[in-house]
Amino acid sequence: MVASLTVFACMAPLAVPSFAAPPSTQPPTPSTIGGAALGRSGTFVGGGNGVTALPKVTMESFVVADANSGAILAARNAHKRRPPASTLKTLTALTILPRVRVDEKYQVIPADTFVEGSRVGLFPGSHYTLDNLFYALFLPSANDAANAIARSRGSIKGTVRLMNEEAQRLQAFDTTAKNPSGLDAKGQLSSAYDLALFGREGLKNPDFARYARTVRARFPDKEPKNPKVKRSSYQIYTENRLMAAGYKGMIGIKTGYTTKAQRTFIGAAERNGRRILITMMANQEPTKVDAKLLLDWGFVNAARISTPVGQLVDPTGPAPTYTPPPSPTAQPLATPTTASRATDSNPQTPSAASQSRRTSPAQLFVLVFGIAFAGFLALIGYFSGGTNSRQRTEGGSGR
Repeated sequence: MVASLTVFACMAPLAVPSFAAPPSTQPPTPSTIGGAALGRSGTFVGGGNGVTALPKVTMESFVVADANSGAILAARNAHKRRPPASTLKTLTALTILPRVRVDEKYQVIPADTFVEGSRVGLFPGSHYTLDNLFYALFLPSANDAANAIARSRGSIKGTVRLMNEEAQRLQAFDTTAKNPSGLDAKGQLSSAYDLALFGREGLKNPDFARYARTVRARFPDKEPKNPKVKRSSYQIYTENRLMAAGYKGMIGIKTGYTTKAQRTFIGAAERNGRRILITMMANQEPTKVDAKLLLDWGFVNAARISTPVGQLVDPTGPAPTYTPPPSPTAQPLATPTTASRATDSNPQTPSAASQSRRTSPAQLFVLVFGIAFAGFLALIGYFSGGTNSRQRTEGGSGR
């Protein structure tokens, strides 16, 4: 990968990695959010006394930042828009978590499970708390849980609209959401800079931070029909290999992978009160390899960098607030039709299967004619059987 490396206001000579190309001649974009330098292509490192060389990493874009101050210590193609894969689930969480109480329950419908990729194994008809669903969203990166969370406040379409509004509040202007899971979709894009905004904002939310740092959790199995029977559960695990391996101070946040996006990652670790936040997009190496390199570099150099590359901006307004869940009658219980599997159709529209079970006029005529004909035959038999037959019947029943 060809990249340029620029050092800002160095107070001492800074070693330049051998993989770097000459500085980019592309002019900066003055209006670029977070700093003009971030609008340029190439690799940029903040300046300061004793800043060490950036390690060789293989991703197309990244950001290394101090999560507390928001100072960007190093970046590559920070505003380049790319498919985000499951790192977009952090935006889903940022959108829904402030609007809910995590002890609320949601009853899964079949459409929630009609999704590609990773799934936690939801059972239609079973109830799950939103707490359960958010653990599934963060740990195994479950796309069925993403659907369920989105529908817990109405519809997937409505949640996606709120996600895009939340991105605007966060000034994540490179991001366009098309679904709550991060699965590849036409026009669904984000950037390393925007993912850093999501990660930083998420760590401010205690529930978000709790899910992001969890390595394993118990998840409910199918809900028993008999309420007296104890519901079983099974273990789910994080996809964050660096955290699972015990990287010192690791506090999350979210992995991602699709064919188009390749490996994506939002990671954060904390040591001695300093939080280093990294994001990576289109990574060629296993995530934990390059993530460790960037985090290690960040902890070594955060205090040495006096002139950062740019800044993670703050939101333009307060986070959303609680909204009551929709009426239970708005949740469809019948298996959706093919059309409703692809879109959020009206949940109160009866399915084709339920319509086909209705009695047609022809079926009704045959039924009525059959009953009348059977009655006619019974009358003939009654009169032709005579008095003796009736007496035998009556006598027999009286014994």
